[in-house]
Amino acid sequence: MTTAFGADVRLSTSVRDDDGNLTAPASIALTILLPDGTTAGPFAPTNSALGLYYYDYAPTQAGQHIARWVTTGPAGSDEETFDVAGLWSEAGFVSVADAKAHMRKTTTEDDDQLQAFVVTACQMITDRMGQVTPASFTHDVTRYSNTIILPKRPVIAVTTVERLPGGEVLPAADGVAGAAGWYLDGSEGVLRHTSSFGGRVRVTYRAGRTPLPPNFRLAALELVAHLWRGSQHNQAGSRPALGETDAIAASVRPFAMPYRVMELLGLKKDRERDEPLVG
Repeated sequence: MTTAFGADVRLSTSVRDDDGNLTAPASIALTILLPDGTTAGPFAPTNSALGLYYYDYAPTQAGQHIARWVTTGPAGSDEETFDVAGLWSEAGFVSVADAKAHMRKTTTEDDDQLQAFVVTACQMITDRMGQVTPASFTHDVTRYSNTIILPKRPVIAVTTVERLPGGEVLPAADGVAGAAGWYLDGSEGVLRHTSSFGGRVRVTYRAGRTPLPPNFRLAALELVAHLWRGSQHNQAGSRPALGETDAIAASVRPFAMPYRVMELLGLKKDRERDEPLVG
C-alpha cells in the first residue's frame, strides 16, 4: 500500500493458534524497518478483538517500510511492506480525484489502490520523458573542458555552481557585461563555461516542467485508466468484476503503455507518417 507523507498508516495483524483459531498471545510487539536502514519501535499495538491487533504509525521518512510483528505464546512473526510518497515531488503529478473524474468513478472504495496506480503511471512517464514535477537537485559532476551534462532534465534554472573541493562559488556569465562564468545552454541540461578547466563541481539546480503541459496531464490520466482497467479483468478470478458505474474497455492490450499514451507524449514519432486524408 502507498500513503501520503504526513498521514498515519494503519498496520494490522492477527494471531492464531496451531488450530487456526484467533488467540491472545503472551506478548506482541511491532518494529518497523525504515528506508534509511534504521528501525523504529518496538511499539505496543492496540488489541481490537481476540487475536486482532493494529497500530497507527506516523511516518517520518519517504520510501519503502517493512513492518514486522513478533509474538510469544504462541511464537510467531509476520511482515508487511508499505510505501510513503515523498512530501512534494513523489506523489504523482495528477491526483486520485483527477483519475476518478477521468474514469467516471464515483465511489471511494478503491481510492487507496488508485493512488498506487497514479504514482506508477506518473513514474512511467517521468522515466521516459524526464522530470515532470519541478524539484531541486544537487549533483556532483566531473567537468571536462567547458561542458557539463546535468542528469535531471529539462532544467528550469541553475542556482549555484561550486568548485570541489573547497566550495568556491563560480559566478554565472554576464553576456552584456562580458563577464566570464557559467551559462545554461537550453533546457536539456547542457551547462557551459566561457573558459575551460577540468575537475569536479557541485551544481544545484531546478528541473521539471511548469506549468504542467496539458498533453502530459492527459497522458497520465489515460495511463492510469489503462493500468487500472487491465487490473480489473477477472482473469483466473483474481479480482471481482467492476460495478455498473465503472467504464471498462472491451479489450485491454497486454502492454503497460498503450500507443495512445505514447502519441500524447510525442514518443515513437519515427514510426509515424502524416498523410493527407482522401475521400
